[in-house]
Amino acid sequence: MSAATPEPPWYRQVWPWLLMIMPALALVGGGITYWLAATTNNALVVDDYYREGKAINQQLARDRAAVALGLSGELVRGANDAPELRLTATHPAALPPALVLRLVHATRAELDRTIPMTAAGDGRYVAPDARLPAEGRWNVHLEDPGRAWRLLGVSTGFREPVRFGEDRR
Repeated sequence: MSAATPEPPWYRQVWPWLLMIMPALALVGGGITYWLAATTNNALVVDDYYREGKAINQQLARDRAAVALGLSGELVRGANDAPELRLTATHPAALPPALVLRLVHATRAELDRTIPMTAAGDGRYVAPDARLPAEGRWNVHLEDPGRAWRLLGVSTGFREPVRFGEDRR
């Protein structure tokens, strides 16, 4: 007669470990998902679409007002990365003494900036204390302080001039 070999304990078997892998991976995945949900800044969902639609129509009216004034401009990176703007209008008297430059980051709202610009004469506007960002995709909004008109542009790191209005290509 031959003696039966003793069976190893359960933790030395392959099958229990293979059966425990999937639930363990589900726990790890759930933990990662919870961490992402808890630490990521979530954008708010608009719950009043009608009001937002009316606001969009007002924004479009501001764009049309800029076209009616014949506004166009070019934003460049000046000395020490300060923004410099050259603004022209079919009616030069329409140029305000100050402008508001808004830099809106394409994906990260916490990087958005508002830069007040002052007239330096002859359609030039400067903001010597501000700095243009070196990288990223930016939506550039240029508007008068009374918010009667606005011009829009897009930049990828402000390596090239941002064109507004009629000169925009």
